[in-house]
Amino acid sequence: MGWWVNQSQTRRHELNAGYLWSDAPAVEAAQLGEIVYVHSGGRIGMLGLVAGPAFPARQVAAGSQRGARRGAAGWRLPVHFEELLQPLRPKDHLAAFKALLPAQHSPLRASGDANSTVYLTRIDERVAALLRRLLGGQVEELMLMAPTLRSAERADDVAEHALRARLGLDAGTRKRLLAARRGLGVYRENVERHEQACRLSGLLDRRHLRARHIKPWRDSNDREKLDGSNGLLLSPHFDQLFERGLISFDDDGELKVARHLNPAVLFAWGVALPRNVGAFTPGQCNYLAYHRLKVFEQPAGGRRSLAESAR
Repeated sequence: MGWWVNQSQTRRHELNAGYLWSDAPAVEAAQLGEIVYVHSGGRIGMLGLVAGPAFPARQVAAGSQRGARRGAAGWRLPVHFEELLQPLRPKDHLAAFKALLPAQHSPLRASGDANSTVYLTRIDERVAALLRRLLGGQVEELMLMAPTLRSAERADDVAEHALRARLGLDAGTRKRLLAARRGLGVYRENVERHEQACRLSGLLDRRHLRARHIKPWRDSNDREKLDGSNGLLLSPHFDQLFERGLISFDDDGELKVARHLNPAVLFAWGVALPRNVGAFTPGQCNYLAYHRLKVFEQPAGGRRSLAESAR
């Protein structure tokens, strides 16, 4: 599966900014890692990779844009775009496309020109397979770089982008939620009501401790982003192990270590196994259950790579 977009030059600013905007609710169905085929000027000269979920946002019109509905409500879809070295002209393969494209709401007219009434539409696997074949491996090349886009940091960036563009969110709440991503502000104060030291190093000096979400910030709703129970204070070296899913904790405080973590790491940092850090509160246990299931021992901090997601 994938998506076809007939992109006009007046909306080129969207590609440069790394997103597509649509007022059609269907865009909400876009899945992480799906391919977007960008048709513009009679050719497919760019591919996109969906980098995050669509979120409500108003249309942003470029200064030279004509006929744009400034401020129109719709959805913004984060997409990573790459120019093609070998663009494809659908007109050169019109018979093949006609045999597969739907009779109604097709992105191409019978002439092979773009259908201006269809901006963004989902294409079925048969059309996607034809495009992959005609593009001669260029889709597969894009997928090879996909895992780097799915890192935890990239996922947090996408979530932050969505938060900044969200409608109906007052400035104060937005500021608190953004500060929470970095373990600061109200969130940090809330965490310190439950935790006073690093669970593993025992360090008490808060200047050298990080407040880390147990259920990742990107996956948490607004309440969970600020919930002090959704957090631990950790020394920086243990913080990065927890964030990457290389360690976790049972509810009773027993340390869990990922099978692929080099034992020399914990040895060098003075952690002998078994290790119990003390029981957690019921609220923390709820979040730890999520961490153990979705983050611990999972690739890229609990998230499948884009290549895996697109299979």
